Formats: sequence, C-alpha cells, structure tokens
Amino acid sequence: MTTGLPLLSARDVKVHLRVHGRIVKAVDGVDLDVHPGQCVGIVGESGSGKSTLGRAMTRLLPNVEIAELSGSVRFGGEDVLAMAPETLRALRRHRGLSMVFQDPLSYLNPTLRIDRQLGEALRHLADRQAIREKSAELLRQVGLDDTARVLRLYPHQLSGGMRQRVLIAMALAPEPQILVADEPTTALDATVQYQVIQTLRRLNKERGLAMLIITHDLGMVAELCDQVYVMHGGKIVEAADVFALFDAPQNAYTASLLAAARRLHQTKALGSAAP
Repeated sequence: MTTGLPLLSARDVKVHLRVHGRIVKAVDGVDLDVHPGQCVGIVGESGSGKSTLGRAMTRLLPNVEIAELSGSVRFGGEDVLAMAPETLRALRRHRGLSMVFQDPLSYLNPTLRIDRQLGEALRHLADRQAIREKSAELLRQVGLDDTARVLRLYPHQLSGGMRQRVLIAMALAPEPQILVADEPTTALDATVQYQVIQTLRRLNKERGLAMLIITHDLGMVAELCDQVYVMHGGKIVEAADVFALFDAPQNAYTASLLAAARRLHQTKALGSAAP
C-alpha cells in the first residue's frame, strides 16, 4: 500500500471541448494520484479521454476550443491548472513535470541535429562542455550508447525506437520528479516496443522516477505499472492495484478490455506459430 502525500494529485478534473457546436465531455470529473517513485497507468480505448487527461494534468492541452477546464491538479502544493504562465514554465524546466508524446517526429525539429536539441533542453547548464557531457549521459540513460554518433545525427537518420528514446532523454534533461508518457510505444514494432518499455522500467526502478503512463496497451501496463486507472467515456470506471485489476476486474468495461487483449494475444500467437 502506498502511503504519504501524492506527488501529483488530480481532483474532479473536467475538460469539456466545444466541437462543431456541441459540447464533448472529454474528461468528466476525474480523481487520480501519483505518489513518489510510483508508476501509474491510465488505460482505455481511443476516445476514452485518457490523453486529454494527461495533457490537462501537464497544462499542454491541444489547440482546441475548451468550454470548461476545472478541478485541481496539485503538484508540490500548487495547482497546475491555476498557475501563472511563468510559474508553469519554471515547473517544466526545473525538476518538475516532463511529458513524452507518441510521435517523436512531430516533436523533434527535423532541421536540427540531436546535440542542438538536447542542448536547448539543457540551457540551464553553465557551459558547452557541461552540456555535451550531460547530453551523452542522458542518451546512455535511455539505452543509446554510441552517443558521439547519435548526437551528430538528424531525427530522420534515427530509427523510430531511437527517436522515441531521444525524446525521453530530452524529457529527462530538467531532472523531473514525474514523467508523463502518452502512448510512448505506438507505431513501433514489437522488438522496439520492448526496448522502450524496458527503458522506462529501468528509469522508474533505478532512479525512482515517478511515471504516469497513458496507453491502450494492457501488456505495457502489466509490465510497468503499480496502480491502474481505467477510463471510459471521460470517467474513471475502475482504479486498482495492477495485480488485482488483472486477476479480478470489478467493472464490466475493464473485463471486456482484458478479454479483448487476451484474444488479440492468442491470435498473434497462432499467427506466429503458423507454417
């Protein structure tokens, strides 16, 4: 059982969007906690509201018309949703919240080499030598050992898995207390997915880095998470310890997700066994 105060705490968070003249309740009254060193999963189908919730908790909502943004998201005693822009920037840049998105090519600058982009995330360091050394250290932390070569490359010269790990390295640059990862293995093949999951697992276990993992992948949840929140229709329909959730789901929607995941796993196993 987790004790003590949560590192990140959401209470009655609502994000209602105005889409084509109607109100869409993307997130509708959600409570959620992440404690220090804990890995928490938010799982659900596409459209369940999980990514919108993750973006709301980091104040990185997409450029859409918001009809209502309410509730509280407390980090370090302050409400992220009520922070002034300069306070929010400081929170992201200095030992606070970092976010990893699902499409690295959309968030890495195609015209800049990796050393320049990591350097931008390390502007708080004193000199170029310190930035070079820290950049190499961050790449090693995410499992990229040929650091001198990687730092000289442009994003398009990296594989999908390497780009995702560079994005994780950039998120680690401000030494955050919590990492929010939104579908971090989407569109990667199975081998690369495994590598990225193991990178996140190592960061959580070895560094004690708290994580909020947003995914539809129940296998990833089983591998990484301590606590799981299941979202459906903008609401949390079940919250449980990961072992309890998989062994004895209490909600019919959760049970249907688990059953679908098992069927998919069996289908893939049969396909791989076919001559």
